[in-house]
Amino acid sequence: MEIRVTRFVTLAARRSLRAVGTRIDLRDVRLRRVGLTLAISIGLMALALHVPSFLPSGADLTNSSQRAYAGNIWQETQTSLALVAIVLPWLVYALLWDGTAWGRRILLLVATAGVVGTTWLALLSAESYSALPREVAGVVDHVQGRTIWLQGGASYYLVLSDAELRSAQPWLRSGIPVTLWISPRGHVGSVAEDSSGGPPEN
Repeated sequence: MEIRVTRFVTLAARRSLRAVGTRIDLRDVRLRRVGLTLAISIGLMALALHVPSFLPSGADLTNSSQRAYAGNIWQETQTSLALVAIVLPWLVYALLWDGTAWGRRILLLVATAGVVGTTWLALLSAESYSALPREVAGVVDHVQGRTIWLQGGASYYLVLSDAELRSAQPWLRSGIPVTLWISPRGHVGSVAEDSSGGPPEN
């Protein structure tokens, strides 16, 4: 009787250990997959933030102001591509998900929405980069953060680099005539003081 009890306990213990080991192995595998997906996502994001322009620019790159405009607008496109790079690996992970069905559906839904939304933003940014910029001349009413108001009520968002914005702060103030190069989305990629006083705003 004691032998049977001992054998039963031993078999039960072995089965429990095997079950625990299986759960740990599955958990380890899943953590490795999540870690790999996260690493790929971060790597693609870093790559997107440094990818050079591969689209034709609507700006005249022989003009220094428009060249600066194109560089700043392309940075917007890089940021949009980086957002796509963040979520795209998780969509692939969701498609390869081998966990519970409800978990797969939730991850697939969230990742798909993320890819669709970020791709739409990237396409808008790319279209803006390839479109002809608009030149606007006017007099500064005031500047708040990255938004500039011209006299007459028009306002635009400045997408200048931090360094460019800092260098412009000493002179970019109320009453100063300026020339802006603006994307179809109303983003200012280049701003320069107009020493001639500037024509009326277009």
